[in-house]
Amino acid sequence: MAKRNNRAPWIVALMVLITVILYFQIPEKSNQPPQGSQEPGARYNLEKTGAGAIADFTASSRKIHNAVDGVIAKSGLKVQDIKEFNKEIPRQQVEGTIRWHTRQIMINVQANTTGENIKQLVSSGVAGTGGEIVEAQPDNYQGLQVERLDIGLRDNLGGDEIKIITDRLYLYYEGANASKSKPGSAAKATMALVIDDFGYSYEPISAFAGINRPITFAVIPYRPHSNEAAARGISSGHQVILHLPLEPLAAASQSEPITIGVAMSDAEIRETASKAIQSVPGIIGVNNHQGSRATADRRVMRQVLSVIKSNNLFFLDSRTNSQSVGVEAAGQIGVRSAANDIFLDNENEVTAVKRQIRTACDMALRDGSVIAIGHARMTTAEAVQSMIPEIENKGIKLVFVSEMVR
Repeated sequence: MAKRNNRAPWIVALMVLITVILYFQIPEKSNQPPQGSQEPGARYNLEKTGAGAIADFTASSRKIHNAVDGVIAKSGLKVQDIKEFNKEIPRQQVEGTIRWHTRQIMINVQANTTGENIKQLVSSGVAGTGGEIVEAQPDNYQGLQVERLDIGLRDNLGGDEIKIITDRLYLYYEGANASKSKPGSAAKATMALVIDDFGYSYEPISAFAGINRPITFAVIPYRPHSNEAAARGISSGHQVILHLPLEPLAAASQSEPITIGVAMSDAEIRETASKAIQSVPGIIGVNNHQGSRATADRRVMRQVLSVIKSNNLFFLDSRTNSQSVGVEAAGQIGVRSAANDIFLDNENEVTAVKRQIRTACDMALRDGSVIAIGHARMTTAEAVQSMIPEIENKGIKLVFVSEMVR
């Protein structure tokens, strides 16, 4: 009688077990690209997060940047100013965001170079990157009449038709504005209009961006429309400063959760100021939001101003307290500064704001210059817009507040 092989069932069972283990270790095929991957032919990297997918066009943006830089270098164009930002906006059809890098470049164009020539060079230069001139139109940059070229790319992202502006060129043609000034029409005085509290709401952003005169946007940090206000302010030709929350005398009136206060240590003050400065792109200066207690505290202001100095910014004292030491402390540590002369809209009504603007005009004509602060409200925008002819007919030139700092 043959001897039975008792090992055979165990060998079969072991082989079945190995097959099962291998089956579950092989990842299931998916139509979705893995996290951080790039779909075939796509110009973005797809990154999966708990809040949806991020379509990151940063690499494509950089390619267009390099092409634009090549055109500028080969053409001998002179770059006067450049600002860079990281952008991120929500997607429309699905959960997630679109991310890219963008630049704004002011270019001084020689008199013998035409706009059409530059457009042809740019269009040809970016074509190999998938970029194009999306739009070309007259615009205003820091009070100058310019031609704006919006360069970027178009794409279809999951049913969303998207348009991304990677490079915005502001072309200033030498001599183009010279004929607009009249001999002997020198201004009798200057006025700087600073508008505080951008970031709380959307409507005032467009209203002030549309005013074709120098306006300084003071943007409060960490608010829903803060970055949008900063970007729109710069792109419409205005200047942007940080509206930094400082502690008021009355604790109950403190409006911002992140506010620099007198109870903070030196290190806490510097860290809070630094983070706020980094949060708003493109700023060239800082003024205080509230701050009637903090601006009168020499220790606090020296710490705040040390951060402002390290970021090469200026300081505008809103003068919410007559005992403020802001300008004095700024002078001691070498920070350029100036101080507010008048608030325009303590009464939120158009006729009242106009009345204050007329008072500011009188101050400018008496003293040679005036700095006036208003707030990002529709009534203030209406009053400012309607008062421009009257201001200029008095011989007062509107300027950016950066021209007032010393």
